[in-house]
Amino acid sequence: MKLKLALAGAGLFGEEHLRVMSRMADVEIAGIADVNAKAAESAAQRYGALDWGTDIIAQLDRRKTDGLIIATPGQTHVPIAKQALERGIPVLVEKPMAMTAAEAATLVEREALSQAFILPGHVLRFSKPHRLIADIVGSGGIGRLLSLTARRYRDDSHALRYPDIDPIMMTMIHDIDLALWMAGAPVHEVLALRNPAHEQRAQTVVTARDRNGAAWTLATAWTFALDAAPPDRLEIVGERGGIDFETGAYLRQYGAKVREIDLAREEPDDPLYTEVAYFADRIRSGRPPETVTAKDAHAGLLIAEAALASLSQGGIVKLPG
Repeated sequence: MKLKLALAGAGLFGEEHLRVMSRMADVEIAGIADVNAKAAESAAQRYGALDWGTDIIAQLDRRKTDGLIIATPGQTHVPIAKQALERGIPVLVEKPMAMTAAEAATLVEREALSQAFILPGHVLRFSKPHRLIADIVGSGGIGRLLSLTARRYRDDSHALRYPDIDPIMMTMIHDIDLALWMAGAPVHEVLALRNPAHEQRAQTVVTARDRNGAAWTLATAWTFALDAAPPDRLEIVGERGGIDFETGAYLRQYGAKVREIDLAREEPDDPLYTEVAYFADRIRSGRPPETVTAKDAHAGLLIAEAALASLSQGGIVKLPG
């Protein structure tokens, strides 16, 4: 029997999820909801959804649904997810899982009381190159982690398309999650800088130190011309080696073991497909997620909030604990 998945949000992110679901032979699109009725109807017609409308909760109540993917604006993630959890329906929530750490904490609490689960949409945890990097670091292949540097630049259309969400929450949240994953330690202190200050079309640099002593440097910029942004990069330095990674180009390991993987020659990576397939598998098995959890997303939002506080107040922000 096919798994019935519903989608909240028929915008850009929702469209990507629909393309993925339409390729899965064992998944049926139970319904699509969007505040824009025409967008919901159009998406339903293109992808053969069983139901469509403007109210996802009404859809969940009138039609059997095994799981819900939430790809609506960030401010709506928490209320929709709570309603689904109350109905025992697992949710895949696009990033950011919530707009504040406090909201994320309420979701963690609600999940604990529900028979369902939350899978945060931190898609890079399902990327083959990133999983290999995590395996190298986790196995001690480069020794104790000393520093992690990440770059994630986007074109300046993002400043117009997402005027109500800070680049830290929209783009850098990926690298905050990656750093937490790779370093395996919470952050002690954060300093954030932005130039030009108080603008979306700007570069933001966040430096942090985790409780194992590793230094993080995370950068994002929404300043490039369309299709002119350089590829994402990740560099990790350990006591006995390092890793240098550029999306779609190469992955290099240095130290006792030296290797280079030409990613252009590898099979194309499709982390979103892997993420949705993992979501479907966890629904069928009844097992909660392990690759990334609501608690992981909450930990990342604590760091993102500290970075936003640093931008607002100036200076270093120390995290409790």
